[in-house]
Amino acid sequence: MLLHSTRQSALHRGGHQVPAPAAAAATLRSPAAACGSKSSSRCLNASLRGSRRPSAIRSAGGEIDVVGLGNLCVDAVLPLPELPPPDRELRRQLLDTLTASPPPRSSWEVGGNCNFMVAAARLGLATASVGHIGTDVYGNFMDEVLREEGVQATTRIAPTSTSTPSSTSSKAKANGNGNATSNGKGDAPAIGGGGLDSTLICFVLVDPDSRHAFCSRYDFGPWPLLDGISELPERAQAVLRSSRAIFTNGFIFDELPLQAVQACVLDAISQGAAIFFDPGPRCQTMLEGPRRAALDLLLDLSCVVLMTEEEAHVVTGLQDAEAAAKWVLARPTARAQWVVVKMGAKGAVLCTRGGVSSHKGSAAAPTTTYMGAVKVEVVDTVGCGDSFAAAIVMGFINGWAPDVTLALANAVGGATATGRGAGRNVARPETVLRLLGEGAAGGVSVEQRAAFAAAKELLQKQLAKAQGRGLGQGQLSAAA
Repeated sequence: MLLHSTRQSALHRGGHQVPAPAAAAATLRSPAAACGSKSSSRCLNASLRGSRRPSAIRSAGGEIDVVGLGNLCVDAVLPLPELPPPDRELRRQLLDTLTASPPPRSSWEVGGNCNFMVAAARLGLATASVGHIGTDVYGNFMDEVLREEGVQATTRIAPTSTSTPSSTSSKAKANGNGNATSNGKGDAPAIGGGGLDSTLICFVLVDPDSRHAFCSRYDFGPWPLLDGISELPERAQAVLRSSRAIFTNGFIFDELPLQAVQACVLDAISQGAAIFFDPGPRCQTMLEGPRRAALDLLLDLSCVVLMTEEEAHVVTGLQDAEAAAKWVLARPTARAQWVVVKMGAKGAVLCTRGGVSSHKGSAAAPTTTYMGAVKVEVVDTVGCGDSFAAAIVMGFINGWAPDVTLALANAVGGATATGRGAGRNVARPETVLRLLGEGAAGGVSVEQRAAFAAAKELLQKQLAKAQGRGLGQGQLSAAA
């Protein structure tokens, strides 16, 4: 059974004042900014690809396949006798209690967009990270884990300081970032993720029935957390320009002002990058005003949009998954080629725009593809949606057919569900290959069995190619 990630957090209604993305809309109307052909399954417009500038930021085998943009955190998994109530003030008090002392190191795990990047690297994609982590022990822990998983060291999007805790604390206050970066003892940054030198900590609260709740500074603001960042540093932009694909989610607007996101995304698109966007649970806070403008921006700029059924309903107002996907494709300024709606145990649906095919310029009709879920014994659903997204990226940028891509994505999401927790516990290649083999043998139709078989063969080739490039050898050896 494929279940998407259930990461939730207390909703907020705040927002930063930004203009509507008029400049982005103007760019979208230009043929040069449109996505490439559907049948090639790439959003790498030929004219833009030709203008790609050289960059020193490359993977071991050449260009970067995908960059995870923003939403970096360290999860602290803590058991509780019962989950906290949804009351905002009570959750704030709980966060204050949880951050009063560092959580035990045994509870740490990388989270947020790290789930996506670990899964992407394990699938054999050359993966890089652009986001905010501090110079504290949590940031060092995250960087160490990502490097071990074959993800390039995180390129920071915010300045960090090597000043003393007291001076760093005053800097955080001066920048309006809420909590001071010193814990008051003069020996460590704040563990709540309060300043530019602090890594965001998300407390994953688990009750005796394995139900989850999440508590972090994302829930309480002030938003954006990195309000002083008007643009990304050049090195971060260089990483984004070097990538075939960029994956981000709705949490990016809790971190950065819309203008900064718009500028870096448009710059990357101009160099041929395909944007993948998952609104996630934050879409419920992005229904009006400036935050709606932020949602609309990435709905329009993205080549691929991924949503759960619940999120699709929030974004579009439509109950039917296929209708919601087509609504996104039909937006006047949208450049999306694929829209994927995850339906939990029912599998997923992928709708394509259609358009000019790469095969002798022939026309390709819009398509709708449903793919049933793989059957697994579900242990934990956290990280399933992030893993699923990594497989969608791999299929899209490599020109795979929608049904083959969905087969892989369902197997990757299902493989993650068989383990407990996310981060380093997301899908491993050997488990994905096993599930693909089972799908090829026992799919509900001839077509679906063929899709699972094709996905298994293509994944094996991707893993072998990645080994040849020296990527993620420790993770890939068991599956190659």
